[in-house]
Amino acid sequence: MKTLFAFLLFLAAPVWAVPPADSAPDWYFPQWLADAPHAPVFKVRDTVNKYGRYASEPKIITIKDLIKFHGHFCGGLVEGATALRVAFDRLFPDGVIDRTDLMIASNNSACGGDVASYLTGARTRFGSHLIDPKLKESDFVVKRVSSGKTVRVVINAATYPKDVRTQMKKIESGKFEPSDIDLFQDVQWAYAKKLVSRPAIESVDVTDNPDYVWPEPPCKDMGQRRDNDYKNVPEAH
Repeated sequence: MKTLFAFLLFLAAPVWAVPPADSAPDWYFPQWLADAPHAPVFKVRDTVNKYGRYASEPKIITIKDLIKFHGHFCGGLVEGATALRVAFDRLFPDGVIDRTDLMIASNNSACGGDVASYLTGARTRFGSHLIDPKLKESDFVVKRVSSGKTVRVVINAATYPKDVRTQMKKIESGKFEPSDIDLFQDVQWAYAKKLVSRPAIESVDVTDNPDYVWPEPPCKDMGQRRDNDYKNVPEAH
């Protein structure tokens, strides 16, 4: 009877249902972030294998996943995810982000650049992730290739705390004390707490179809990406 009940539940589940994401706190993922009411969560669509069609189900990406990829948790990681949450809401109103259909421009910051690459699936070596030094750390231009729709998102001036930038410049000047490193973490975490305590749109300025000139690819021509070319091939009969 239990087996039959489980089978019926499986049949009744929506097509895009996915298992719960790993959101358990860990030494690198504090409890307050795991419990944050507006920590960005992303539902992404990919292909099923190298020359495969679209996968039948999406994956869930959380801040915890981004930390694992990037290497550490910081305010820059959360601000990048917050800004891109707003961009994806505009480009994918159904809530499922197609990572085979995106290109992005970002600053060359370690945090923002990693978030841009991981969440969009864009690659610098294939010319779909472009580096633009004129963009700020929390400034991204994102294009949905199939539709041509483009948005620009950036953390608004009222949200970005001055003490983060002040402390950053002090450390980068080389004239700092060990306590300044600890203080920088404190102000960054306070900034991250602010971002995940409210809806992303309250922290982000967004421009639809911005007047933006895409930069030249930072890498020489290394060939075309081919692993997404077969995503729309019909199923064999």
